[in-house]
Amino acid sequence: MGVWVFLPLLCAGLFAVSAPALSRQLPPAAATWLLSIGSLLAAVGSTVSLTVVGFIFVAQNRQLAQSGHWSGQTLRHGGTIWTPVAVLAVVAVIALAARTALAGWRRVAALRQAYQLAAALPASGGELVVLDLPDRQALAVPGRPGRIVVSAGLLRALDAGQRRAMLAHERSHLRHRHHLHQSITGIAAAANPLLHHLPAAVGLACERWADEDAAQTCRRDTVADALTRAAAGQNRSSFLAGGTVLAAADTEVAARIGALRRPSPPVSRWHLAVLFSLLAATALATFAAAHDTEHLFELAQSAYLHGYH
Repeated sequence: MGVWVFLPLLCAGLFAVSAPALSRQLPPAAATWLLSIGSLLAAVGSTVSLTVVGFIFVAQNRQLAQSGHWSGQTLRHGGTIWTPVAVLAVVAVIALAARTALAGWRRVAALRQAYQLAAALPASGGELVVLDLPDRQALAVPGRPGRIVVSAGLLRALDAGQRRAMLAHERSHLRHRHHLHQSITGIAAAANPLLHHLPAAVGLACERWADEDAAQTCRRDTVADALTRAAAGQNRSSFLAGGTVLAAADTEVAARIGALRRPSPPVSRWHLAVLFSLLAATALATFAAAHDTEHLFELAQSAYLHGYH
C-alpha cells in the first residue's frame, strides 16, 4: 500500500477539471449522462481512497486489532502512509460524510416538496397549470404526474410557435427526469469538493438537452426566440428548490441561445474517449485500492493467527 492509493483522488480531480469544458462539445444528452454518472463514480472513488487510508490507520489501534483478529504491526508495515496524512484522511472522511448526508437530506426534502407542489396544483388543465402572474416564468415540477407551470405574462409574450417550443422544453425536463441528474451531481459534489463545478455543468447540459428536444418540435430559431423572450422578463421563482424544479430561462441563457443558433452538435469521438478514459481510470484505481486493502487485511489476519500482534 503506497501513495498510489490516492490515484482515485487524482482521477477525480482530472475529471472535475476537464469534464465541464469537454461536455460542451458533446450532444447535451450524452454530456448529461457522462457528467452525472462520472461525478458519482468520482465521488465514490475519492471516498474509497480516503476511507482506505483512514481505516488502515485506525485499524492499527491495539484494542481494535485484537477485536478484529488482525495484526496491527502488519498493517503498520504494509500501510506505509505518513501519519499526518492518515489523520487528515480520517478527519476528511468524517467531515465529508456529514456534508454528504446533509446534502442528501436537503435534496430529498426538496424533491418531496416538489411532489407535494405538483399534487397541490389545479388538475383541470392536465399537465399544464397557468398562473395569473405578470412576470415571464415557465417551470417543470416533478411529481406523479409532473406538472408544467407557466405564467400568464409569459404566454402573452410568446406567439403560437414559441409556446409550443416552451412546452416541449418543459416536457423534456419531466420526461428525462433531469432533476435526478442534478440531484446526483449535487450530492457527489458534497462528497468530493473537487467536483464543485459539476452541478452547474450538469444544469447547463440538462437545459441544452431540453432545448434540443424542443428543436425537434419547432425550428431552432423559434426555440431561441422563445428563450430570449422568457429571459427578458425572468423573475426567479420562489418555487425553485434544491435543483428539483427547473426553470426554462434560469441557466446560462446566452450560451444556450448561441448553441441554438448553430446546428445540433455532432458526437465527438475524441471528447468521448477522453471522458471514458477518465471514468475507466477512476473505476480501475478504486477497484485496485479496495482489492489491495482486502489483501493487506488478509495478511494481517494470517499474521494474527500466527501470533504476530
